[in-house]
Amino acid sequence: MDQKKIAHFKERLLEMEKEILENIQSESYEDENPFDVDGDLIDKADVLSSASLTEGLSASQKKMLEEIRRALQRIKDGTYGVCQVCGSEIEEERLEAIPYADKCKKHMGR
Repeated sequence: MDQKKIAHFKERLLEMEKEILENIQSESYEDENPFDVDGDLIDKADVLSSASLTEGLSASQKKMLEEIRRALQRIKDGTYGVCQVCGSEIEEERLEAIPYADKCKKHMGR
């Protein structure tokens, strides 16, 4: 893969990283105590359900952040865009869809 394409994907990965960090930061500043809500038990249950969903999203975002950082490390190592299973080049359309992909389409389920 040429340096121009690698720079393109690096920029996308850095932007994704920034967006996730901003999302995680904003979520951490939301209501610290989901039970500190005026209203009846139904209102409190709704808030607790929303808090649980936010925690799940944060875990998902943290996992994606790890994958993005591994991809950025592969750029530094010179192995970005190479399938970790077979060593062939990862399809560009796959990297456009998932810039942190580390496997080609053939091996993406492994």
